[in-house]
Amino acid sequence: MNPITPIIRTTQTYMPAATAPPGIAIKAAESTAASNEVSIGKSPPSADIGIYNAKGTLGNGQVRHIWEHNGIDKLSLNMYSAIQASSTASRFQGLGAALLEQLAANGGQRIAQSGLAVDSGTATEPLLLGLQQARLREFATDRVTFTLNTASGATVSLGLFNSDRGLAVDAEVLGGDLTASELKGLAMMADSFQTAVNGLAQEPPSLKLGSLVKLDPALFTGLQFEAQLQTAGGAQQTFALQMDEHTRSLELQGPSGNVKMNFDTQGGTLLGSETQRQAAVSNYLTQFDAAQQRGNGDEQLMTLFKDAFRQLNSVDDAALRPAGHDTWSSRTSRLLLSGMADFNASLTTPEKRTNPMRREEVDSFTYNVSQTTTRKGGAANLSLQQDQQSALKASWHESLNPWVELQLSLDSKSQDYRYHEVDDEASSSTRIGFVNNVLVEATATQQASQRERVRTYQQAELQSDVTTSASAEQSRDLLDMLEKLLAQDRQARRLGLASSLEQQVQSLRGLWLLQSNPSLIDD
Repeated sequence: MNPITPIIRTTQTYMPAATAPPGIAIKAAESTAASNEVSIGKSPPSADIGIYNAKGTLGNGQVRHIWEHNGIDKLSLNMYSAIQASSTASRFQGLGAALLEQLAANGGQRIAQSGLAVDSGTATEPLLLGLQQARLREFATDRVTFTLNTASGATVSLGLFNSDRGLAVDAEVLGGDLTASELKGLAMMADSFQTAVNGLAQEPPSLKLGSLVKLDPALFTGLQFEAQLQTAGGAQQTFALQMDEHTRSLELQGPSGNVKMNFDTQGGTLLGSETQRQAAVSNYLTQFDAAQQRGNGDEQLMTLFKDAFRQLNSVDDAALRPAGHDTWSSRTSRLLLSGMADFNASLTTPEKRTNPMRREEVDSFTYNVSQTTTRKGGAANLSLQQDQQSALKASWHESLNPWVELQLSLDSKSQDYRYHEVDDEASSSTRIGFVNNVLVEATATQQASQRERVRTYQQAELQSDVTTSASAEQSRDLLDMLEKLLAQDRQARRLGLASSLEQQVQSLRGLWLLQSNPSLIDD
């Protein structure tokens, strides 16, 4: 049997047709929109077709795609399907996973593929094509890059690039070869990488990092994940994630606002049990919800903020702990801590001046929250202090009639509204100290203040100007309580009973964790 020579055929349609990679044939039915049927290895029969090879033309005025490399692999097939889509999310659908899987399958050998859109009359001189393919990557409207540092010292680098000029991908391994285990781990990461790309490319975006951020330290020591995507409205949205064994940072910037976070485990010394950390994360998420509601913040942006916080803290579920982390003194020193990595995080929305009659009134939302832990001395003579802080500043306009949308203008009849200004702060500080391995200090202080000013206008005339405020502060000496719990725990262990120390301490964490509502700080 003679081998079949791949050809590509198409009928003329009202929509520009795309040239497929060699070995793929396209049958396009005549209609007001192209309907493509992909077949591999042979061309479909047709009575009215034009024939061209991979670098031929379709006729005057039409657009085709020139492929950087010939081949019928899973990645190229995915790209041919994706390049016909109109949205970024559709073009990147499945592409990241296919690229990772192919890189792992071919042992880490370099991959470069692109489909470049050119007019049918454009010259296809090789040097010019090479420059255009390079510009496709350099000036891409949408790009996703992913760098993975391996335990063996090599670096994996991936790139997805999209614009109206076409679609391109790159993948390579630098600084060494991947071990068999690293190649397997790379392939297993494909679905998580694709899920993360899909989440960022959708509108509105979502964070779905999943197991992508839970690196196996025996295989991978760090990653950098960046994305620059254009929204349907033409605005730029950027994402950046960096991680190594003990630190991680995330930044998301878009038209609705900015989210920033940085975490540091201080070598793992701060990390408590999973139960302890989950309780602290849950407490923070409650604070975040309260801030969004009190400051009339963007709900979708706060969801991104919460998702990022939750997922970046989950990294520590399987993180390595330092030597001596599980000794009695080490466990005891962390009892009054959150068990989480230190962090600072912020959420900010762009300022808007929505009232042309009073330009000094700004709609805004800024929220900052952090945890800092200071450690002094050694194991026997140790002093720890953990400070948690939050600050909310927000302002917004609210219609006097909840059923009527506020549309402020220079017309006084539009000026029926309330203008809110919120200024809140909260903090907690916990100290624990040992001298010669004896617990000598355990204290906690909680503080919170809230202030809101509301001005009410009717027909542009000020009707009221009311400021309400509340504050509370509570300091506690927890030494006696903690000593009793530790004594009970030692007695239980001597009797061969299971320890209930963590559960008992868990029920008391509200006495020292951050609380932004003054009314919830107990006397």
